[in-house]
Amino acid sequence: MGSINRYRFAQEPIHQPQRKRLICIGAGLAGIGAAYQYQQHLENVDFVIYEKNADVGGTWLENRYPGCACDIPAHGYTYSWEGNPNWSRFYVSAEEIFEYFKGCAVKWNCMKYIRLSHRVTEARWSEQKSQWLLKIEDSTTQTIFEDQCDVLLSATGILNKWQWPDIQGLSRFEGKLLHSAHWDKEYNFEGKSVAVIGAGSSAIQIAPSLQPVVKKLTNFIRSPTWITPEFSESLAKDGRDTKFSPEEIERFNKDKKYFLEYRKLVQNTGSSSFSLYYKGSELQKQSVVKFANLMRERLGYNEELCEKLIPKFPVGCRRFTPGNGYLESLIQPNVQVVCTGIDEITPSGIRAADGTEHGFDAIVCATGFDCSHRPAFPVIGRRGRDLAESWKEQPRHYFSVAAPGFPNYFILGGPNSPIANGSLISGLETEINYAFACVRKMQTENVASMEVKEEVVDEFLEHRDSLMDAMVWSGGCRSWYKNGTINGPVIGPWIGSTWHFNEALQTPRFEDYDMVYSKRNRFSYLGNGRTIGELTGADMTDYMREPGA
Repeated sequence: MGSINRYRFAQEPIHQPQRKRLICIGAGLAGIGAAYQYQQHLENVDFVIYEKNADVGGTWLENRYPGCACDIPAHGYTYSWEGNPNWSRFYVSAEEIFEYFKGCAVKWNCMKYIRLSHRVTEARWSEQKSQWLLKIEDSTTQTIFEDQCDVLLSATGILNKWQWPDIQGLSRFEGKLLHSAHWDKEYNFEGKSVAVIGAGSSAIQIAPSLQPVVKKLTNFIRSPTWITPEFSESLAKDGRDTKFSPEEIERFNKDKKYFLEYRKLVQNTGSSSFSLYYKGSELQKQSVVKFANLMRERLGYNEELCEKLIPKFPVGCRRFTPGNGYLESLIQPNVQVVCTGIDEITPSGIRAADGTEHGFDAIVCATGFDCSHRPAFPVIGRRGRDLAESWKEQPRHYFSVAAPGFPNYFILGGPNSPIANGSLISGLETEINYAFACVRKMQTENVASMEVKEEVVDEFLEHRDSLMDAMVWSGGCRSWYKNGTINGPVIGPWIGSTWHFNEALQTPRFEDYDMVYSKRNRFSYLGNGRTIGELTGADMTDYMREPGA
């Protein structure tokens, strides 16, 4: 009887990769990058991406408001494995950015893995199967079907769930109501009286674009924003108007060594001022003086506006922006700035907190997104744990990429990713590499599920909060870094530079996870005593070296 149940080794070499299925939700920057990396670094893995929109591109597909552009230098906003020598300008518009990322998806054959117009409506962990069970809505056929996977990758992004502001009476407005992330390109603003609610990056781009064509523009500002010089201005000879000449573009295309060095220069220049983010640092003190003087100059030394619009909190507490033309637009005769807050939206306009009535033909809500990191659909983990409910107070996460109670679930661009303090795309690439390293671990060591430990998350968040006390993001400002609060936990940027983030996640700390194995003996992956390399005729002596040889 004992011999029947006796353990028997597997007739296969060590680290034989087991078949796995990987599903990614979202085909924005992260999803496209994941499709490329999948083709380079994973084998024996079925892969599909479900994308709710009718095309790829995420943020750069959805945002089409006037003036929409990236204030980061274009050559610092590409994947590491392939730059774009054909950028037309130093700072490019949303349309050109979209074309780059869509072009990457096509060039790298990513589109064959992407199912467009497919919205995931539920993800539920099955303990019995050690798999995620998904419900997906096909918006073209209005049908719902099911799928399942061993590993679930969330690439839905932080700037994804746009939301109307929570202002009483919003639905009663009888004029044109727009949101910066849900724009109506057919609406004609010419000669209209228009309100712009907000003073974040979108509002700062919209206001100067509308000001020359509208009859009157009123900007409602709850919290001011630091307006700064252009990012990496030392490399932009004509500031915001810097264009690349045909000769420069030709050299970028032909001289690959020169082009790579230029890309590195842009990246290093953009990340050279990280000390700004430490409270009380010398660069922080210098920046407050420099940027305040710049804002006064751009506001035409209008003391009333300077008092209202120059922040009292540290530079970087909210995301600062160059705001090309924004402050200059606010001092034009057809522009009014209201900082008293909004009491309610009326059928004809807005009633400010001081009781003043303002009539408008159109209201533009540049009020941003739901930045709580709570998913837009039910994600149900072990023991029925709902991720949205679990993260109601704040995201309980690990290194931005994992959450306790949600095995085999990895996040790209999650809470405390390097989203505003360095190279966004470099951080996303690091998260993709991290998730795929975990997939390979599961494949080659018979791991059915891996879940980050609760006590590990407690200690990680304790460290995060301690370090955030020293960073300007925890300063006294209302910010989406703190999910729209003034004193809440900082769930936006990483607790350091992008380079710090990349090094921290370079090698997964598997000891921080609880592992469940698919075989009774965890060492069954050792197999029959042979390696894949020796069985396939690989050179098994490539470890040998001879000085001078």
